[in-house]
Amino acid sequence: MKISIEQESFVDEKVHIKVSGLNPNSKLKASVKMELPWCSGEEFSSYAVFSVGETGEVNFDQSEPVKGTYQAADSMGLIYSLKQSRSVGKNIAENINIERPILMNLALESSSEKREIQLIRNFKAKDIVVKQISDGFTGQLFYQENSRNKTILMLGGSDGQLEGLTLMAGPLASRGFNVLIVPYFGANGLPEKLEEVPLEYFEKIFRWLESNEITKAKEIYLHGTSKGGELALLLASRYSQIKKVVAVEPHTYCFQALDGLMSGKNVSSWSYQGKSIPFVAVDNNIFFEDCKKDIEKGIPFGFASTYKKSLEKANNKEAARIKVENSEADILLICGKKDNIWNSYDACSEILRNIKNHNYSHHVELLSYENMGHPMPIPFIIPLSFTLEMPMNEGIFTSGGTVEGNAQGQYESFQKTIEFFKN
Repeated sequence: MKISIEQESFVDEKVHIKVSGLNPNSKLKASVKMELPWCSGEEFSSYAVFSVGETGEVNFDQSEPVKGTYQAADSMGLIYSLKQSRSVGKNIAENINIERPILMNLALESSSEKREIQLIRNFKAKDIVVKQISDGFTGQLFYQENSRNKTILMLGGSDGQLEGLTLMAGPLASRGFNVLIVPYFGANGLPEKLEEVPLEYFEKIFRWLESNEITKAKEIYLHGTSKGGELALLLASRYSQIKKVVAVEPHTYCFQALDGLMSGKNVSSWSYQGKSIPFVAVDNNIFFEDCKKDIEKGIPFGFASTYKKSLEKANNKEAARIKVENSEADILLICGKKDNIWNSYDACSEILRNIKNHNYSHHVELLSYENMGHPMPIPFIIPLSFTLEMPMNEGIFTSGGTVEGNAQGQYESFQKTIEFFKN
């Protein structure tokens, strides 16, 4: 058995597997086992069985499994189809640490031989420095020594978890950027919850990025996901030093503050000079009614219909709309047409129409994916089977899309994100 594979790579990169020297007209079984480096005991597994043809070769990018945890001709199927096979009760979203790589055990078993290979999936290059920042705000800066790299300010979603952003910051910094990740609520000097987050907080960060010896950033790039995408577009519409924005699964409007399962106060998520920025109210009754109907029908539920119907009821949409046309930035919008957290595809389409109507002079691009929902913006780390559907309220909550559709959208959009920031 001869195996062709790149054993070490970055976490977001594809692995291509080709096996030759097999007995013609036999079977080849491939299986993967993985534990995340910060969460030992939580094991994920996948497998695929292939028919070996007359050539005695199986190219995983060209061969569909005859059975397994995935069906497509795709070497990465073994990784994106990983499912939990053992648990000791740990939460994989806690204690995230990217200092150690993900190690995957790939086993290949033919009719006459069994081989095992360890795949090493790195979060960051060896020369990336991670510096804790506490200078009027808290955060982490990922950078290379003595570089003149462009600077990306990265904003997460409504979970408020800074650790999760490191999963993207490491790979982005390894491609030649300074990446600063910051909280915007739930930290010292900030609102405890995602309620009336002051935009002045970011003015302080912008000044720091401009004056800091490492970054010296006269131009700022933003990357925002979900509520962070809403925030990134809002900031770009108000601050001219922002020159590039990647908004992943964003919305067109400022929405009501989030508190738990959409039971927020009657205030905006954002504020300026002590006042709530105009917002669209989110009607909780719609969510509970739609959720109950979906559970009774035995189908997964989400939040998207709540946002759609809340927008239909709103009589202040123009006041709450983010005036993206006032930005001076190139913008990359990324969304899935099956987003079930909120209707980000409708939102991105509306942003494009508004920008066109205002003769926007900067580059704007929309990447939309037919079968993608609302996944993380980086592929091949947290197994999609773990995040796509989960028990909630005596039913099944889904973020939308298929495993294959989310994997494709994650991979393609993250590669496009790197290209967009580089060019």
